[in-house]
Order: sequence, then C-alpha cells, then structure tokens
Amino acid sequence: MSIALKTENISKAYGKQKVLRDVNLEVNKSEIFGLLGPNGAGKSTLMKILNGLALQDAGKAKFFGKFKPKEMELRKHVAFIPQEESFYRFFSVEENLVFFGSLYGIKGKELKQRTDFLLEWLNLSYFRKRKAENLSGGYRRMLNIACSLIYNPSFIFLDEPTVGLDPDMRRLLWKKLRELKSKGKTLFITTHYMDEAQELCNRIALILEGKIFVCDSPGKLIDKFGGEKNFVFELDKPATKKLEEELNKAFGKVYINKQIVNFSFIGKNEITALSKISLIVKANNFAVTKTTIKEPDLENVFLNLTGKKAEGIKNVQKEES
Repeated sequence: MSIALKTENISKAYGKQKVLRDVNLEVNKSEIFGLLGPNGAGKSTLMKILNGLALQDAGKAKFFGKFKPKEMELRKHVAFIPQEESFYRFFSVEENLVFFGSLYGIKGKELKQRTDFLLEWLNLSYFRKRKAENLSGGYRRMLNIACSLIYNPSFIFLDEPTVGLDPDMRRLLWKKLRELKSKGKTLFITTHYMDEAQELCNRIALILEGKIFVCDSPGKLIDKFGGEKNFVFELDKPATKKLEEELNKAFGKVYINKQIVNFSFIGKNEITALSKISLIVKANNFAVTKTTIKEPDLENVFLNLTGKKAEGIKNVQKEES
C-alpha cells in the first residue's frame, strides 16, 4: 500500500519541555487515520508541524514521498479543517466557496461545478444565498469543510470534526467522511470521541507525553489492550450463598446483588464461559432470565493506557521491546 504521509523522528520542545519525542508515523493513501491522546499529549503541536504552521526541532515529514510541510506546492494537495470557523461570516454560503476557490486559481465553469457539487453533497444547497453567520452550528461545520474541499485536495486533516454537533449531524458527517475515503482521499483526524475513532478509522495512533506508543487498527488495539469483557446475568430468584461460592470458584471474583450476577472475563471463549455458567446455575436449581455481555471497546483501550498511566505505558513498552 502506498504511503501518503511519513514522519521520521519528529521532535519539538518549548524551552525545557519536550512536546514531541521522535514521532514516527506512516499514513496510507485512501485510509482514515486517527490520532488520539489526552490533552497536552502533543496532538496539536504535531498537527501544526505537519501543516507547516510550526517548525520541528528535529526530524522530517514528507507527503506523497516528495512534499515537505512548508512547501507551497503541497498546498494544492493538502487541506486542514480546524475546529474554528475558517470562512467569512458576512459572505453568503455560495460567496464563501467562490472566494476560496478563486484563491486557488479555480474559475469559470470549473468553479461553478465545484461549488454546486459541494453545496449539494454537504446539504448546503438550500442555504446557498444565506449569510454564513445565520447558519446553525452543524451547517457552519459543513461550510468549513466545503471551503477546504473546494480545490479538491488529496489529503485532508480534520481537527475534532464533530465536536459540538448533534447526533444526526454527527452521523451525517461520518457518512461524508467515509465517502471521501471511498473517492481515494486520505483523512487524518483527531478526536476525543472514542466511538467516532472506532467507527471511522482504519488505523489509530495513541500519543502520550509526545511519543507514539501504539499504532494499529481499532480491532487489534481492543484485542491487545481492551481488557475484560463484562458479563451481567439475571436469575429467576435471589442467589444463594452456595451458588455464589461455586461461581466464585469457577470465575474468580463475582459480584452478586440479589438476582443480578456481575463478573469480568478475559479472552474470546465467552460461549464456553456462558455454558459453564448455565451448568452451575441449573445445578443449583436456578434459571437465567437475561444475559448481557459488554465487550471492551476503544474507550477501554484509552483508559487502560492513559487512566492508569504509569502501568499502561510500562505494559506497552514491554510489548514493543
């Protein structure tokens, strides 16, 4: 698979504070790549460097094997869509697109076609003559995206693309980002929404204290660092002491509150575990009336590696050594 972006040992410090430490990343063409990390981990600094808005102290980055972040030629291929509004509030929606298109030398029939397409594609056609300041928050976000896509870039940075959006607008934007990927675009997103990263990203890098500690697909990260499945099952009557003792012996620490039994399980053999539960419960003259399994997800990965920070970093370092 060809590489859209490669960084090699990018480092940055402000005074004595090291913000980035030898950051090495490869982003493939036509993938959605996610950068996750707690506040202060170095995400914003890395994004600024990759977009030519700040200089690194050491290391290098290249797009498509030839363009460096500061090169003007790269601006024809890369877009950066910030959280903040990057359009003119007193222009209409259409005027904003025409203005930003003209900045990149697009004019005439091509500019009209690009404008009409983006207005339709991002559900902005109805608002084309409306001043940008009179749009709702969700449609302002769509206009932000439209202004950045007017020149048809190949690589798109999105900083917290759905923050503050309602659920419907959020799902619509997810759909549009997938469509961009399907058209061969490469997307690099930062987000604090773990469900968003898990839903959208082909691969995810987790940055902690300026260093990339893990980088893999959401599924593999969950398998490796997600931790325990949580089993909750409901009995037809309150549990007895004998049943509690037998379940504890079979599964370790089991928490029981009257008819509700809760325990954690590591591994993939949940069918075997459920069968074992059924046998123990049945042997004690109980019946299971309801079963719920909470699978680990990307939020568990994030919490396991950042919530228990020292332990998490130590474990990751052991895995990588």
